[in-house]
Amino acid sequence: MTPAEREEALERREANAALLQAKLEKDRAALESEISASAAASRAASAITRALQADAAKRVKDLEAESAQLEGKLARLKADVSKATPAQPQENPSEKAAVAAAKAQLANDRAAFDAERAEFAREAEAGQAKLRAEAKSLAELRAKLVTIRSEIEAGVKAREADVHRKEAGLEAERAKLQASATALARTEAQLSEQRAKMEAQVAALASKEVMFEERHRQLQENMKNFVRT
Repeated sequence: MTPAEREEALERREANAALLQAKLEKDRAALESEISASAAASRAASAITRALQADAAKRVKDLEAESAQLEGKLARLKADVSKATPAQPQENPSEKAAVAAAKAQLANDRAAFDAERAEFAREAEAGQAKLRAEAKSLAELRAKLVTIRSEIEAGVKAREADVHRKEAGLEAERAKLQASATALARTEAQLSEQRAKMEAQVAALASKEVMFEERHRQLQENMKNFVRT
């Protein structure tokens, strides 16, 4: 693999790591938004439960006050009846009907009070169960968010370490290539210098050869002149 291919592969890995990190950040933001919504819903449910409890307490007090009034009325009616029949109690149909009606009203009020108290207990229990479920869901979401954050951080650290390792390797290869290029340039310079020296030597030899030929020619001419003489 050439250095250019290594750089291209490294850039692709970095781009993929950036995309994965962006997706993880998006998922984390969605989880945080879901947790915030769940917390808001939990607070709203708590407020509704408190309002229901306050309303139920007020209704209980009103019913108790009304029950006390009816019991007082019944007590007064009994007292009136006992006063009206000193020796031989003679039943007055109207008073008897009033007492029976008061007792029936009291029984109905008590039954209604018990029914409302039971209904409130059921609503309160349902609200508490909902709050517990929401708290559990919120805790699970928070745990999931912590896990995702840990995975993101671990993945980012691992990718950063991998990128740094590849960058170090690429830098070492660049340094090696640079050293090779420098050595090659030095060798080329030495070869150029040697070529120049060889060319100078060739030129010197050529000059000596010319001089030798000239001397040889002169020697031949001298020999010819000597022979003629």
